[in-house]
Amino acid sequence: MSESPAPAGAARTDPPLLPQAVMEYLQQHGFDKALQTFQAELQGMQAAKDGGDGAAGEGGGSGGADEHAAREAIFRAPGPVTLEAMVKRNIPQATTMSASASVDTVTPEFIAQAKHVIDQLQSRLESATAAGAGEDEDAAGTKVPGNAAAFIDSSDRSEGYRRYRRWVADGLDLWKPELDLLSFPLFAHTYLDLVEFGFKDAARQFFTDQSDAHRATYPSELSHLSSVNAAHQILLDPFAQRLRYVVRDEADVRHGNGETNTSSQRYVVPVSRNAFALLMQWLSGAGLDEEWEMGLHGVPGRAKEAVRAIVHNRLDLKVAESSAPLDTAQIASSIGLTASLLSNGASVDKLAAANPLKLGPAPMHEKLREEVGRVLREEDEPAEGGNNGVEGGHDADGDVDMGEGRAGSAAPRSPSKKTAKLEPEERDDKDADKDKADLVSPEPTEVLPPLPNFYKVVDVKREIEAIRDKRKAVRLGTSDDDKAGPSSMTLPSVVAFTMFDNNEGITSVEFSPDSSLVAAGSAESSIRLWSLKNEKLKAKSLDPVSGDLVEDEGLAVRKLIGHSGPVYSLSFDPIAGSSAPPHALLSASQDSTIRLWSMDTYSNAVIYRGHGRDPVWDVEWGPMGVYFASASRDRTARLWCSERVTPVRIYTGHLSDVNCIKFHPNSLYLATGSADNSCRLWDVQRGGCVRLFLGHTDAVTTLAVSPDGRTLASAGLDTSIYLWDLGSSRPIKKMTGHTGPVTSLSFSAESSVLVSGALDGTVRCWDTKSAGGAKTTKLGALDDARRGSVNIDMSGGEIGTLPMGPGDVSWESGQTADLLATFRTKRTPIIKAHYTPRNLCMVAGTFVPPSARV
Repeated sequence: MSESPAPAGAARTDPPLLPQAVMEYLQQHGFDKALQTFQAELQGMQAAKDGGDGAAGEGGGSGGADEHAAREAIFRAPGPVTLEAMVKRNIPQATTMSASASVDTVTPEFIAQAKHVIDQLQSRLESATAAGAGEDEDAAGTKVPGNAAAFIDSSDRSEGYRRYRRWVADGLDLWKPELDLLSFPLFAHTYLDLVEFGFKDAARQFFTDQSDAHRATYPSELSHLSSVNAAHQILLDPFAQRLRYVVRDEADVRHGNGETNTSSQRYVVPVSRNAFALLMQWLSGAGLDEEWEMGLHGVPGRAKEAVRAIVHNRLDLKVAESSAPLDTAQIASSIGLTASLLSNGASVDKLAAANPLKLGPAPMHEKLREEVGRVLREEDEPAEGGNNGVEGGHDADGDVDMGEGRAGSAAPRSPSKKTAKLEPEERDDKDADKDKADLVSPEPTEVLPPLPNFYKVVDVKREIEAIRDKRKAVRLGTSDDDKAGPSSMTLPSVVAFTMFDNNEGITSVEFSPDSSLVAAGSAESSIRLWSLKNEKLKAKSLDPVSGDLVEDEGLAVRKLIGHSGPVYSLSFDPIAGSSAPPHALLSASQDSTIRLWSMDTYSNAVIYRGHGRDPVWDVEWGPMGVYFASASRDRTARLWCSERVTPVRIYTGHLSDVNCIKFHPNSLYLATGSADNSCRLWDVQRGGCVRLFLGHTDAVTTLAVSPDGRTLASAGLDTSIYLWDLGSSRPIKKMTGHTGPVTSLSFSAESSVLVSGALDGTVRCWDTKSAGGAKTTKLGALDDARRGSVNIDMSGGEIGTLPMGPGDVSWESGQTADLLATFRTKRTPIIKAHYTPRNLCMVAGTFVPPSARV
């Protein structure tokens, strides 16, 4: 027997015969007169047939039974999907209306059309029986004719999709975004229906003609569908399998016969009530003739019936209570195959409600707080001259105190001031106290590692330097007293480092927390280190004779060799913070290992193995050191302790590669981004997923958590940046403007400005506090250019030249209003973007030489 899957309609339970379907249709819609006439005609036909069969003799009885069974099998067709059933499934409280008022409009031609359809199908059955067609079994084990596809018109499904797209395009602009959400699942199921029925040429032609409309939004899904060319390949492709057939997990229920209870996922599509009503109106048709064609014959009717079958059997329309159009960001976070991403049928909102988060800052040891306060009080005591004892009002680093009593101020700091603030002066914000009260801080025993009962000198230096950084940081964003709008926004200074890799192929870049070192990993499995202070990197070692610690003369560049594959990620240890250079460096490589390097001896100290033979895409130290996390192609993220060579936690749940990881500032949570287009937030201690973020249309490649612990930023191959509220897991807004994959994100110290770097060679600054939305006029883009955010591209001209005509100015499209500035490079795709504690932005990338022109 053939192993190809049977048509979807053949697997339905108790499908009626076509005459019975006609009678049920007439009865459900209240066509009583037509039903009586049709039944009388069928009884007459049956009586005439019985008389003919009786004259055939007893010997033909068995053959007649077989012919009747074959006819019953071949007439087994999908039952008509009633709109009443569809409405009740999506809106349980909805009421339906009867069509009994239209009984008088039934004419004798109506009955004649039904007979004509039945006679045609019977004649096709007889020809198929004469040809000796075999039988196959479908997925449910039901016997179906071997040439069942001969009774299916392949153009019905493709025509139904085209008619739906045309209807959406001609509809109201207000509801187009919601109704267009059904286009891709209709496209996918239509294509897979054609493949499953054996119409390979029609399926390939349909994919070629219609796939371009979805390529920008669903590139990865189209890549999966393009690889499916036969029915058996649907079971081999993971996306097609999730879309069409089964969902298998450990919680599958076992039947009494030992078979696993598996079912097809439904593609979730959120719609408002008004959009759902418009969809039902289109599927139902405008009049009696169109409804009749839809149920039995005619190209428009069969095409619309094919769409209705997909909507009813394959999609899950989540109808909102509100009639207003849904928000774009909320739609993106709830559409798609969400059943496989959540266990036990839970929703994203239920997952967030069941797992309250503690997003407050990590607690500080009381004795450490007292020591930091004592040191700061000693530093804040004014010396003679009122300038902190330093001529000109500069401190030891040459920085000017931007607080009270700064240089040049007519009012010197009062000598009686003896208190030291452990936090910088905040800008006037009426909601600041309320926002802080909303956050719950973790307990000392909950942070990772647990808060010790003692502190070290390095802890005191780190905390003191952090307070200095906050006091002297440039205040980015708009203050409350500024009413001029975005033009008063304070933007960061950006320092760009262009690296010439000498054909080694730089794959990763990392800046140290104190901004003294920069490391670059290459495709040649090596790591190079430079000093940003123009100092030589001196390696320490023990004198074999005296046993003393000695340093060599130092090198301008240090090269670390040990990996056997490209180095994809680097991370400096954060223990000293910005107070001192780091002492350790982590690196992740394609060779499936993580290596710990000593920054004192510039040598490999430890090798961590735990991801099998899969590459490790990302690695990052925890906010307090000691622990770190890794992400790999094995679809897992793992937590490590630097003192152990095996992982201590494994986080599983993603359906594809885990590309990036990021710790929450209080170390309680770990965020991951995956090639399955989703982001997750994990409880570091318990190992469970506490938040799921859906919205991206392609792989997520970079993450950033705001310093205030409230917001997660994610970006990837779809060139879009999403801001998520960690408390509710709902999207705050979507920011667009990049024309290439986004590779790096970084928040400013006060979480008000986000900087992004991408492979399009631009660095862009975003306002995270504004509402966003699309830019409405080109005049606004010109204002941005005048303010310094260069968002226009002078095609073919050099910097500073004027365009030769109105067509020479190319306006970028798709930018959102929260884009503050765009800094362009000539030929340097950005690999890393990083904010210093004082809000200086540093970016790095590799120079791409111009290609040789023939």
